[in-house]
Amino acid sequence: MARVLVVEDDAVTCKFMRLTLERDGHAVDTALDGADAAALLARAIPAYDVLVTDYGLPSVNGLELVALAHRLDPNLPSVMVTGSTELNVAVQAMEAGAVNYVVKPCAGDTLRVVVARALERRRMAEDSLRLRLVVPLLERFTMKLADMVEARDLDTQAHCRRLVAMSDRIAARLDLRPAEREAVRLGACLHDVGKIAIPDAVLHKAGPLLPEEWAVVQEHAELGARLLDGVDQWRSAQVVVRHHHERWDGGGYPHGLRGAQIPVGARIVAVADAVDVMVNGRPYAPARPLEQAVEELRRHRGTQFDPEAVDAFTSAVAGVDAAMEQALVGMSAVSLVGEAVR
Repeated sequence: MARVLVVEDDAVTCKFMRLTLERDGHAVDTALDGADAAALLARAIPAYDVLVTDYGLPSVNGLELVALAHRLDPNLPSVMVTGSTELNVAVQAMEAGAVNYVVKPCAGDTLRVVVARALERRRMAEDSLRLRLVVPLLERFTMKLADMVEARDLDTQAHCRRLVAMSDRIAARLDLRPAEREAVRLGACLHDVGKIAIPDAVLHKAGPLLPEEWAVVQEHAELGARLLDGVDQWRSAQVVVRHHHERWDGGGYPHGLRGAQIPVGARIVAVADAVDVMVNGRPYAPARPLEQAVEELRRHRGTQFDPEAVDAFTSAVAGVDAAMEQALVGMSAVSLVGEAVR
């Protein structure tokens, strides 16, 4: 249900519009005069979700009302309804802040659709605001959590920070939407959170793992995803955490997914994780120069790794943009593909 303010100086038309929108479950306030509508806008708590206003109104006209609504709440969508068919009226309405323009007589179905679209526009604006305000805070908290996990292993310090930078750069090259890139960054940051439950003797072992030890290590992907249960903001990151060790050819874990069955965020993090492990090193494998790491990726393109994700990474390296260079410079290194990154 949305709160809608309908402003129309013809009482019959005003009642028709109110009843039409109430059938969709909206709470509708009405005003026959522009000044009365302005007062309602100014004192409305909670604020209205949509303004539907006539153009020609007593006291305060529709253009002035739309402009006022936009000043009070830039995310409040306004719909101008008028008997005028002149193009300049529509242009003025849009310039004042209206998101749509409807010519009278307005059918009930038309009004319902226009208001529904205006509400969707408001939801999109609110989602965008949430991404700008909430996501940075969530990402900072998430990074702190990742730092706590990495504190158990000095060999992986700053691994998550580099992974976030590289994964986001790959996601950008693949033209992922902002919400998808957010999920990739959070998933990259939390990808190894499940390792908090792996015994130190296994986690820090320098030599090859025994089969039973390898089985314990493989549990970290599923365990990490389960640790994120109950936090709505981490839900999109769960699939990245759970599936970042799947392989393009189906030979990975925990579920043996293959190809496009693997969530795109997990495919991206798999590539970034491989590069970081190869060029930074681990106790069980020597470091490699970046050029060798890129060649290793290409060798396993289409078998272990998503071909498009590999191409996105290698094109970024070829372009050597600032973000990628900062993420890679000064790394020390390790081979992932021969033994599979732990």
